[in-house]
Formats: sequence, C-alpha cells, structure tokens
Amino acid sequence: MLLIKSKPVRTLCGALETLNLLTLRLWWKNPGRVKPFAGKVFRDYMSLVECDKWVCRELHEIFPEWSDNRIVLEHMRGAGIVTPVDELAYLALITKNLRPMRIFEIGTFRGRTALNFALNAPPECIVYTLDLPMDVRESYGQQTNASDAAIIAGSETGIDYRGKDVASKIRQLYGDSASMDFSSYYAKMDLVFVDGAHHYAAVVSDTQNALKMVADGGVILWHDFANYGDYNDVTRAVVELLPRGEVIQIGATQLALYRKPPHTPLSQIES
Repeated sequence: MLLIKSKPVRTLCGALETLNLLTLRLWWKNPGRVKPFAGKVFRDYMSLVECDKWVCRELHEIFPEWSDNRIVLEHMRGAGIVTPVDELAYLALITKNLRPMRIFEIGTFRGRTALNFALNAPPECIVYTLDLPMDVRESYGQQTNASDAAIIAGSETGIDYRGKDVASKIRQLYGDSASMDFSSYYAKMDLVFVDGAHHYAAVVSDTQNALKMVADGGVILWHDFANYGDYNDVTRAVVELLPRGEVIQIGATQLALYRKPPHTPLSQIES
C-alpha cells in the first residue's frame, strides 16, 4: 500500500491497512495527528517483522563488526523541522563508527544534521552540505510539493552550525542538485546523506548521484523513508533504484541505509 503513487488512494489504503482502536481514539482526541499515524504504525510493523517490502534491522545487526562508542548530540528546537532524537543518534553513531573522511549531505536547511555529522566525525573530516541558492528558492518552491515548499520558504541555510566549534569542518555549497555537476566528488565520499527535495524525480536524481559519489564500502542514508504522506516518493524511488534486500530501514525510524560493496566499478553504477 505504501508504494501506491496516488496520495489520496495511498492515504486511504494506509488508514485501512493500519486501522485499529488506537487510531479511532487518536482521531477523537487529536484529529490533527491522525495523518502521520499510519506511517508510524507501518514503520513499527517493519521493525518487528524485519522483512516485508524491504529489510529492517537495528544498527548492531547491520554493522555487527562495530564496537561500542560514545557520541555527541546537539539537539535544537524544530524551527519547521523536528528531527527525532533517535534519528540524530543513529546518524551520530554511524558517523562515529564509520570514521568518514568525507561526507556529502544533499539538503542543508538549517544545518542541524551537518553539525551533528561534524561533531562525531574525525578532526580531519570535511562535511560538504548542499542547499538551494536564495535566488531560485521561490520558483523551485512552486514546482515541488506543499511540504517542501514550506520548508524552502522558511530555510535559513547553516544557521544551526554557524559559530560552533566544529563549523570549520563544514563546507557550505549552493546549487540545484538536479542540475549540479557532482563528478569531482565521484567515489570519494565515505558517507552520503540524501535529504533534499522529496518529489520522485528529485529523489531519483539525488540517489543516482549519491551512488556515484559514495566510495567503496561507504554508506548512503536517506531521510523520510517509509512515509505515507508528501514524502512517499522517497520510498518509491529508493526501492525502485536498488535491488531488494539492499535497502535497510533502521529500526522504526524514517532512515534508510545502503552500504556499497567494495570494488564496485562506476560503469556498473551508471548502468
């Protein structure tokens, strides 16, 4: 049901698929919170069943070779986007254990995730983070879904990491990821985080570029995975581009992960 293209049909099917007495109680007590409930229930279902439309694993199952580690989190008020603490913790743990020298993030917004990448990466790491230039945001907002348009309108690029002790590790880039030339980053990134525009064409383009940028053995992460609402195209694009079983939902979160095998020829990725 979650992979249905039509949002009204998908929303209806999602409600029917996850309907229970708690849904009705929520509808009665706080109807504004009913919309995201189906997605939350489905992600919880995936974390319990572990394999259905894709694979779901906890982080220690995905990376059994990793040791215990200490992370640093900087959590801030939402200001339009609220990143759950558990998702920030997963991003920090992956960064701490992977020890990346190069990170590329598509979609800066306020720079909260870029900051947390920088806090947990080695001192020599460079975090590249890409956001739309100011002069194209209004026109771009008219071409995307309502949720993304609101985020673009309220974006203050990098405000969350400015003045912080690790800000020197962050390189702010500006451009449209759909038309940007990423070739200078090909096969050089140890970690790529895809969290830009959420409509289908954008996610396909960003994912294809991420697959080219990630180094052998590196990791790609997507945010807003397994979402019934406006961001559903993230799920559809990712599961269509990658073979079944290679996309892993992390726990009950909206984070999906892919680990590139070692020694993958670029020609194989481009095909």
